[in-house]
This record gives sequence, structure tokens and C-alpha cells, in this order.
Amino acid sequence: MSLRYAVLTLLDIEPGSGYDLKRRFERSVSHFWSASHQQMYRELHRLHDEGLLDCTEQPQAGKPDKKIYALTEAGREALDVWVQRPAPPQKIREPFLIQLFAGHHLDNAQARELVQRQLDRHRALLAGYIEQNERALKGDPERLERYWLAHRTLLLGIESEKTWIAWAEKLLQELDRR
Repeated sequence: MSLRYAVLTLLDIEPGSGYDLKRRFERSVSHFWSASHQQMYRELHRLHDEGLLDCTEQPQAGKPDKKIYALTEAGREALDVWVQRPAPPQKIREPFLIQLFAGHHLDNAQARELVQRQLDRHRALLAGYIEQNERALKGDPERLERYWLAHRTLLLGIESEKTWIAWAEKLLQELDRR
């Protein structure tokens, strides 16, 4: 259900094509919500069929027309209603934690390698989030002010990655002592 509202939110910020939407999704919402290219296009078509999106075709030289999606008034109203509802907390769905939970099947070196790979992944995510935050802070101050709550999701991502890193580093130290 939340993909539809992620799509509505991104198109509320700025109309765009399916390709534009996917790029925006990957730079923002994908840090805490996942969707494939196909899911995104299915949702665009569904929202259009429900009258929540308008679609205009933009001619392109030597290519098929580009479809540009924008919220309708009904789409904006649906987003307004949804954003005011309380969101239920989600449980963590992390395959790595299942692997670690079954870690008694690993020797110490294998466990260390598993944790180190995860640590490297989270360090890379943190570096990406910090870079994205620096770009946001150097960008348009009016845009940053308007979307300051959206920016807070990025700041939570930074803090979350710092927590993962600290936890994994401590776990590696414990594995080294064993």
C-alpha cells in the first residue's frame, strides 16, 4: 500500500515520467522502501486508472512519446488523507540478521567475514547518505525548508547507519576475542 503513496508524494514534489520517477525514487525513498521498475510502472498505471494522476504525452524526436505524470486534485486529496493517518511500526526484515541468527553453523572466520561484508555495506551506505546530505545543505534553501521533514528521513538514515556500524564493529571485536 505504501508504494502508491511514495509515488503520489514524489509526483507531488514534481511531475515526471516513469523514468524520472524511478530515478527520484532511487535517490530518496529507496533508502527505506523498495520497489522494482515493474512495480513502479504498474502503480503509475493503477493510479492513473483511478483518476489520481494525469498523464500527458510529450513528443520526442526519434523516440516514442514521453508520458509525464502529475497529481490530479483527487490524487492530492488522497495523499492529504493518507499522510494524516497514523502509520503502523514495521518490523525489521533483514536477511543478514537471519544469517546471523543461524550463525552457529559458521566457524569464527566465516562469521567474521559475514559481519565484515555487512559492515562494509553499511559504511558505503553512510558515505552515500552523508554525500546526499551535503548536496541538500548546499542546494536551494527554499527547497530544503519546504521539504525539511523529508530531509529528516535522510538524517535518520545517517544515524541508523552509524548505529549499524558501531554494532558491527563491536561484534567483530567480540569475534576476535573468541
